[in-house]
Amino acid sequence: MTEKQQRRLNFSHGNKLYILREIATFLPHPRMTRVLRAIQERHWQYARDADEVSLSHKQIAKVDGMSVPTVRRAIADLIDHQLLIKTETVSCYGRQANSYKIVWSNLDAIVNDGEPLADPAPVPDDSEAVDSETPAPVLEYESTQVVKTASDHHDQSPDHHDHPPDHSDHPPPDHHDQASINPKLINPPPPSGTNNPTWREVEEILISEFGLGRPGKAVAAARENGCATVDVLRLIEYARSKPGAYGAGAIYNRISEAWPGRDPAQGWPEESKRYRQRQSRTRRNDRQAQLARETRERDERKRQDQAERQRLESEFGPVLDAMTRDQLRAYVAEHCLPTIAQAIAGDPDAHREPGLWRTEILKSLKARQTDCLDHLDSANADGPAFADQR
Repeated sequence: MTEKQQRRLNFSHGNKLYILREIATFLPHPRMTRVLRAIQERHWQYARDADEVSLSHKQIAKVDGMSVPTVRRAIADLIDHQLLIKTETVSCYGRQANSYKIVWSNLDAIVNDGEPLADPAPVPDDSEAVDSETPAPVLEYESTQVVKTASDHHDQSPDHHDHPPDHSDHPPPDHHDQASINPKLINPPPPSGTNNPTWREVEEILISEFGLGRPGKAVAAARENGCATVDVLRLIEYARSKPGAYGAGAIYNRISEAWPGRDPAQGWPEESKRYRQRQSRTRRNDRQAQLARETRERDERKRQDQAERQRLESEFGPVLDAMTRDQLRAYVAEHCLPTIAQAIAGDPDAHREPGLWRTEILKSLKARQTDCLDHLDSANADGPAFADQR
């Protein structure tokens, strides 16, 4: 066996890196090479001993700063050329993370033959179910979130070189089955104030309110996914509920990935830094306003309590001071709480100083002010006569 033949059968990590470096000139789209390198890098880092590696579109996109739609188109191209095998899996939580396996023998044959790829190769019958590029189910809302990095800043705007994936050859997904997997996938009520606008009116909303330059492709992709105008309007209503959270590129990509019945709150990228700062500032201002309001209310209660104590002292202080010790003990035992009676029994002069005991006894005297006023005239040197009324 020649060295060249042996290398075709034994693909070490170095052989794979060599193939990825040489294959770039033979593939029709640069995105295909970028996705192959991303998958191999993740495979080498996390699953080097396995034949396949499980990745979401978001994870692949993050490696080389690509957008999720670009990754999806590149995967479709690689599958069509028999350079990648994809196994679709959906977890019990409705999250999709497909398993990928690079067909190194076919890549190596292309590099050694030196013939660039043109038309997609026919798909063999035994792997048709695995390699078919069927549309991702609605449940794939984590793997289709848009990842924005500094190197992918240009993906904030619509991609003028790549086009949304064409799902016209495939039947629409069965959303009843998907809803049975994830009960949360239930259509929310349509936005209030809408009167079933046309697609043209939807595009005009995206242009005038969100600054999308050419929303036609995003709207067309949503329509190909089976969406009606009300599905896109739900996304618009969600974006309106968070003013400034998402840029035109994020809204464009989210509408391109719209599916009927999908929760409009899912599938969005992280809110903009300015929006998060504004929300944090609003929460901080609300907390400060609440603290200031509580402080004012506390000060007002203190002022009212002070005014009430002054009124009690002015009206009933002389009556309390005129009582003898025996009269005071008898009065608090009958008309005040047991704790006050115990305090006076232990210290007959506890009521002389301003404080809790004196204030509570004065309140009790106010509550009995009718009896007090009836007997003030009959008071003698032994103290007020009403103190003996039992």
